[in-house]
Amino acid sequence: MPALDLKAEVEKLLHDNKLNLCFECGKCSAVCPMLDFYGEYNYDRSPRGVVERLSLDPEKIEDESLWYCLTCQACTFFCPSGIDFQSFMTDLRELLLKNGFKKHAFFCSVCGRYFMPKKELEYIKKILDGKKSCEYMYVCPECRKKDYAEILHRVAHWPKQSIKKA
Repeated sequence: MPALDLKAEVEKLLHDNKLNLCFECGKCSAVCPMLDFYGEYNYDRSPRGVVERLSLDPEKIEDESLWYCLTCQACTFFCPSGIDFQSFMTDLRELLLKNGFKKHAFFCSVCGRYFMPKKELEYIKKILDGKKSCEYMYVCPECRKKDYAEILHRVAHWPKQSIKKA
């Protein structure tokens, strides 16, 4: 896809998600858990920083800071303008992946679908510090659910033989 088309698509996402309605109150950045999660605050990674940068320069999409958002919906919930930043970030990442920007993305080890930003996975791995539960972090929720269901069926010896009617 030519850069001009990608720029137009980013601008459309900005408009469709009402990011132009932001009146810069800063609530989104104030409630964003990235500081707690990553241990540092960086304006460029904050919801307001992302909106500002992409509004001024929608072609600046290779920036790693677009992959720090946890898509937790805190900013969306507290926004007095009704901006759905979480949906914007999800849509933006899908657009980036569709256009080959996969450098900062992590994919499920089972099905190969996009799972989460690499930075998020790196931080979670650091917290888990190599514990057994860390293995599950490489598998998306859908594949995990399927695996869990298969384990439950084995444990419960399901499906059970049909009960004969008396």
